[in-house]
Amino acid sequence: MFFPAGAHRFFYLFGVVSLGFGIMLGAVPTSVPQFILLINWLLEGGFTEKWRRLRFNKVFWALEVVFAIHLLGLVYTSDLDSGLKDLQIKLPLLILPLVLFSSNPLSKKEIVLVLQAFLLGCLVNTAWCLLYSFGLHENEIGRNTSRFMSHIRLGLYLNLGILVCSRLFFDEHSKSIRWLYPALAVYFVLVIFLLGLATGVVILSLLFIMACIYAISRLKLVLKSVILLLAIVAVYSGFLFVKGVYEQQLVPRKVPNNRVMEHSAAGNTYIHFDTAGQRENGHYIHINIQIDELQRTWKLRCPEDSFSQKTMYNMKRYEALIRYMAGLGLNKDSVGVMALSEEDINNIRHNVPNHEFNDWSFMHQRVYELVNEYDDFKAERNINGNSVTMRYYFWKAALYSIRNNLWFGAGTGDVQSQMEKSYLSSASPLHKEWHKRPHNQFLTITVALGLIGLMAFLYGLFYPPFKLKRRLSNVYFGFMLVYFVSFLAEDTVETQAGVTFFAFFNTFLLAEAYFKRSQNPEH
Repeated sequence: MFFPAGAHRFFYLFGVVSLGFGIMLGAVPTSVPQFILLINWLLEGGFTEKWRRLRFNKVFWALEVVFAIHLLGLVYTSDLDSGLKDLQIKLPLLILPLVLFSSNPLSKKEIVLVLQAFLLGCLVNTAWCLLYSFGLHENEIGRNTSRFMSHIRLGLYLNLGILVCSRLFFDEHSKSIRWLYPALAVYFVLVIFLLGLATGVVILSLLFIMACIYAISRLKLVLKSVILLLAIVAVYSGFLFVKGVYEQQLVPRKVPNNRVMEHSAAGNTYIHFDTAGQRENGHYIHINIQIDELQRTWKLRCPEDSFSQKTMYNMKRYEALIRYMAGLGLNKDSVGVMALSEEDINNIRHNVPNHEFNDWSFMHQRVYELVNEYDDFKAERNINGNSVTMRYYFWKAALYSIRNNLWFGAGTGDVQSQMEKSYLSSASPLHKEWHKRPHNQFLTITVALGLIGLMAFLYGLFYPPFKLKRRLSNVYFGFMLVYFVSFLAEDTVETQAGVTFFAFFNTFLLAEAYFKRSQNPEH
């Protein structure tokens, strides 16, 4: 033992609490606490006792299976450098179970401290996001509102924060402190909507349904009816909101300039590229276009942003201009350009797609984007850059690769190279810049390690909670929902932030349940 036992315990607790807090604040605050935990664990010594704790711990060994299968995947990889980098990213899957299960268990107060540190991290993170989005950058687009991580991941973390608030509310005995947790949970819900975290809303809805089912099973008839009514109202309100955005955007308006015309007011012939295609505010975008007038008059209105620059820029400006003008119900000619206000000109220069866009909430903006993505996908238009609908082609390419390496996969580190081959072989419509990884953790595992690897991964996921199900807190089952949805939409354990989030909370909550059972085996 390098330091006194009390000092090692302090460093251990400091590392766990710091990780709970830092996981919300980026790479460095996430990495340093893990380094502290590992160094302290090594200097502490006592490896005989640590091995005794781990030797027959089936939960620990099940968790380590996830790292072990990636280690085995190095044996047959064709890209060892990428495989080693992949293994380095996944080190939290090895280190955190090793440290947390072999160390003395955290006390109840220490567990609460870790959870409170996580909530504090959520609070600091979201406070900065709100200040940045609504104070410093009023017109910031929704997907850039999250400053420390992707907007998808922030939605996941805040939902876990809501679950932690519910647990601490019921565990807290001080009335003056206890009611801070519901207030904080409400704040997190508001942030999810204010920042337009669409994935967060989906998970929040699922958690809400789970909570309603749980409550209905335990309450009296009157309260059951009230909760059921509230659930129906919430779901129906969400449906009406999405339906309203859909109809505003895609239902064609019955107005004169929404039909094909022959000539502009100046007598020039209109061209029409798509008479029943893309719409903006219910107006067809690609009809009644007079390109010469459009180019000439835009240059007059905005000479520093004219069409006389490079071709790719011309296309982007042209697309932004005609979409914006369509949303205003204008024909795309000189009269239409002259009708634009200075605010409209500025919006178009900044590629704002709709004159109402900046007045919408981030959630409205996100639903608007999803509605357009759906319409493009349904009509088989260009979907490059559409974050949701591109996933269909990510998954399709992954399945194509899996068929060629069914049982053992291509090896750890070969996912990207295999996906590149699949995009080319399957004639994917995605441009090379969008030849991404599968964006689905289960598919990513199968591409790398085959069905054998997938089965081992699922064992590592589900055996520990099955073994400890009677001792697990309700937070863990909510956390399972959070990470499961994350696994469906993202390569969660392929990034440092994602794998640390999963490994830390999965290990932390399972270790709590495991040590509870060990200390009270008769229960």
